[in-house]
Amino acid sequence: MRGKRTCVVSTGSSCVGLQTYLFVLLFALTSLVASETASPPPPETPREFYNAGARQVGAGKLREAEASLETALASQQQRLQAPALYNLGHIRFKQGIEELKKGPAGKPATARSRTATEQGNDALLQAEEALAGDDLRKMVAAYQRGRGARKELKAAIEAVRRALKAHRATLAKWERASGDFKSAVELNATDADASHNADVVDRCIAKLVDSVREMQQCLNGMCGKQQQLGDALKSLKGRIPAPDMPPGAAGDDEEEEEQPLGPQPGQVEGPSKDGKEMPLSPEQAGWLLEAYKLDSERRLPMGEGPPGQTSDRSRPPW
Repeated sequence: MRGKRTCVVSTGSSCVGLQTYLFVLLFALTSLVASETASPPPPETPREFYNAGARQVGAGKLREAEASLETALASQQQRLQAPALYNLGHIRFKQGIEELKKGPAGKPATARSRTATEQGNDALLQAEEALAGDDLRKMVAAYQRGRGARKELKAAIEAVRRALKAHRATLAKWERASGDFKSAVELNATDADASHNADVVDRCIAKLVDSVREMQQCLNGMCGKQQQLGDALKSLKGRIPAPDMPPGAAGDDEEEEEQPLGPQPGQVEGPSKDGKEMPLSPEQAGWLLEAYKLDSERRLPMGEGPPGQTSDRSRPPW
């Protein structure tokens, strides 16, 4: 049996001993920090995928969280189905809000379209009156006004198209969110939170559908008015002598004809003009207030337990 070891450190070796002690302490602290900041291992089991999704939701990584929860859902494990669907509903509602922020708000775009259409009507009336007479000055004035009205119509059409694109992308996300919450209720008829959330999302969808329909009607009207103005401008241009044409009129013939229902197949519609996410309008901020009506997310990682065992979900801390 080995006896107790003793270590005698002479006075001359005290500095060496202290340096060794500090080095060991520093190494231990570095290892501790590294272990705490290291990324968790990739998930392998359905529960691990669910927990990974829960962490990703908390970190704001919605796309990654959606993929992780979808994997957990695909496992068909009964214990994970309802909470995964519940969290997916929250994720897709938030994704819809993010899509909405990528384009102009519906109400300002609609208001601008109405103003542009009214300007187009006035310019068209002036052009028709000028064409009915032989007054050169009136025809030149009508031509200039018509060009300005058509330019504003083109800008308003672009704004409404971008707003429609964002609204339709949001609608797709929110319809999936509603389906997620309703599926959670189907799995657990007593889940009052999921039922409440489905109702909130459905109210948002109804408002969004009304906005989309209104913008589509405005878009169709503006495109028709733009075509009428274009025809009137061509008629005026044919009546005005070349020396009397306003500067820049030669380029009018090269303007692209607007497409009444958006880009054609193969074309890519760009983001906002500045290429950045647009700031929230009062209308879009209202959607965020609706989001706060959704009950708390069930996103905390799940611990081990017997299959089918769930916690009390009457008012879960998730």
